[in-house]
Amino acid sequence: MNKIYIAATCLTLLLSTSTFAKENKVIGSGTITFVGAIVEGNCLIDTDKNTFKTSCWNGSEMQESQYQLERNKSFNSKLINNKGSMDIKWINDNLAVMNIVYN
Repeated sequence: MNKIYIAATCLTLLLSTSTFAKENKVIGSGTITFVGAIVEGNCLIDTDKNTFKTSCWNGSEMQESQYQLERNKSFNSKLINNKGSMDIKWINDNLAVMNIVYN
C-alpha cells in the first residue's frame, strides 16, 4: 500500500510540472525610455594630397592636428582628447582606407 501511495504521488507531481511550466508569470514589466543627446560631435577630417588634418571639439574650441601620409606605409594614431583612434591601410599605390573609431 505504501509503494502505491509513493508511486501515485510521484506520478501526480510528474504530470503537474507541465502545468506549472505553461504559466507565464511576469514579475515586473514595463517600458524603459532613454532620453538624451549627443553632446559632442565627431571630428572633421580634411585631406590634401599627402596631408590630412583632423579637427575635434575639445569642449570649448576646435583643436586641429595635422599628419603627413607616406605612400604604402600603415598609419595609427589617437584622436584629440582620447576621442577615439584612426588608422590608414593602403590597398594599392594610389588608394588607402581610413578607419575612425570613436570611444
